[in-house]
Amino acid sequence: MSDNRIQKAPTDVGLENLVREELLALLRDVTEQRDNLLSKYEAMAFQVDESVREIAADQLDAQENAKRAEASEHRAEQEATHVTELSRQLDEERRKRAEISAEFSRFRDAMKDAPVEDPWGVLWRAVSQIVSNSVGWMRAKIPPDSPFLPWFDRAIELAKAAGRLAWRWGKALFEWAKPRVIDLWKRLASEGARRINKE
Repeated sequence: MSDNRIQKAPTDVGLENLVREELLALLRDVTEQRDNLLSKYEAMAFQVDESVREIAADQLDAQENAKRAEASEHRAEQEATHVTELSRQLDEERRKRAEISAEFSRFRDAMKDAPVEDPWGVLWRAVSQIVSNSVGWMRAKIPPDSPFLPWFDRAIELAKAAGRLAWRWGKALFEWAKPRVIDLWKRLASEGARRINKE
């Protein structure tokens, strides 16, 4: 029995050594595979990080491009609105100019056909019509909510009153001076004729 135990012992030790070497080899293979997997995983993780950064950068670029496109679209809408408003103002100015031209045409026709009995009255009406149209045009240029508008209206009323007064005084002065100037002219003409006859 002791012989069997002695013979068996070296075989068990060899078997154990063989199994240990196989286990160590297997452990080395597993460790190597693990290291390979870890390095591959790290490479994949690095690629994923790079891809995430690229995707984030692309997403940021896409958002910025979308914002720029939205801003450009908003600017284009504002420009279109501005162009529409300018076009409306231009049409309004053309309409007003056509009205003024038609008014002047009617005035010319009326003056052409009207008998001139009172040249001063005709001149006064022409001047007042021109001034009235000019004042209306200037007043239309002032915004309705402007604090300057009441002052403009007061200045126009004052100018009208001063113009009427100056017109009356000028007409009265002319009427007063007309016979005197004619009389003075007659005296000068007769005095000149008398002196020529003396020579």
